[in-house]
Amino acid sequence: MNPLLDTALESAVAEMDLRPTRADLPEPLALLRERVMSAIEGVPFYADLYRPYGTPPRDLHDFAAWYATLPVISRTDFEDVADGDRVNRAYADAPLVRKQTSGSTGVPFVLFIDERVASFRSWRFRKPHFAAGETSPLSLEFLFPERFRRDRQVRVVAGQPEAPAKDGEARRTRTEKSYSTLTDALKSPEPMYDELAKKAPSTLTGYASSIVRLAEWMRAEEKALPTVRRIWTTSEMLTPEGREAIRAAFGFEAREAYASVEFGFMGWQSEPFGAYSLETDRLVFEGVGVASLDTSARGEVSRVIVSDLLNDTTPLLRYDIGDLATMGRPMPFAASCYGSIEELRGKSNDSICDAAGRRIEPFALLGCLKETLGAAQYRLICVERGLLVLQYRPARNATVKIDAVLAGLRGIVGEPIRIVAQEVPAIKRENSGKLRPIIDLSTIEGAGRDRLMRDLHLADMPGMAAS
Repeated sequence: MNPLLDTALESAVAEMDLRPTRADLPEPLALLRERVMSAIEGVPFYADLYRPYGTPPRDLHDFAAWYATLPVISRTDFEDVADGDRVNRAYADAPLVRKQTSGSTGVPFVLFIDERVASFRSWRFRKPHFAAGETSPLSLEFLFPERFRRDRQVRVVAGQPEAPAKDGEARRTRTEKSYSTLTDALKSPEPMYDELAKKAPSTLTGYASSIVRLAEWMRAEEKALPTVRRIWTTSEMLTPEGREAIRAAFGFEAREAYASVEFGFMGWQSEPFGAYSLETDRLVFEGVGVASLDTSARGEVSRVIVSDLLNDTTPLLRYDIGDLATMGRPMPFAASCYGSIEELRGKSNDSICDAAGRRIEPFALLGCLKETLGAAQYRLICVERGLLVLQYRPARNATVKIDAVLAGLRGIVGEPIRIVAQEVPAIKRENSGKLRPIIDLSTIEGAGRDRLMRDLHLADMPGMAAS
């Protein structure tokens, strides 16, 4: 039984229905201990993983110290684990929402969550909008792919997902309602603009590349969306030229939101270039060293470790999300947990190392490309240590400065380095709909690497084997 989770979900449903909540979400450490106990009792993966560490202490202070000793896991730990061994057996016959990550490692990670949790994660994308003083959810417009409206419901029985329930198409789920104010981010800019002009939202939240593409079109066509007063981009890196395009079209600086498929909405900047406030009532954030599992100090570049307080179906506990960040304000209940992030430094697999193995800041590379390449779309891919591929698509009648950009990249990355420039007819989105400007394949192996090499049109390039 999960009385704290039940209380938390009652509060979440009330928030989504815009009703007063009887109480705030329960204390994070108490919820976390309940999730750990439930995972040990109902999830074979965690029962085996945590067996050597004994029973979780009842005292919450002692529990926090004990919890910090548990293993850090990532999606690769689940690759060979059957669904029935990582989904809580208490939900074996329950209808669950299926979520799948973007496949940035080549092998998408699938998790199954309760519909209320899925809906609440989606609903919380409205939090920055309300925090800015807006009172109606209808004055916020999401710019995400149309498929975000629906998440397929399944049952996980004996490790095998079933087909959706027969009435699944007929009834409108809370998840669908959570994205009711949505413009398809994969449309071309003109119909996207026409739809937004009719709706007249005050806030836009969505994929960075889609909002940037809209802003560039608006600038070229001398169009405006005067009702829009604030923008949050998410899910993709906002490049310097993308930020400039938004500023030119809308007259203000964009802010960024922090999100993932595994955890949904995770945090947001209340001010442009400011710190990220984190979702600490339903997630626990820790920081550990980039090359170790030691707890990192405030201000250090760290790997972001997240635990979900509401996901009891496919628990994610001490989960390495793959992000690097400078951690900010510690939480009062544990110095190893944080309530803010000073700066997101990119994903560990969206950054590139120099010849000596030192990580290069993504914005050093993006700044070089912005200043030297000229008018062109681009994507920089680290195929392996010492080998980069620069894919580019020049704008119409534009001149690109390949020699200049290659020299600039060499100066940043250092020798020895081989850089291959590949002019392509289009910089296509990945299967997830995302458009990443920097991709590191050097640490990805096996079938996942083969798939990404094909998706990125690298497999047939001379001198490049898929694996």
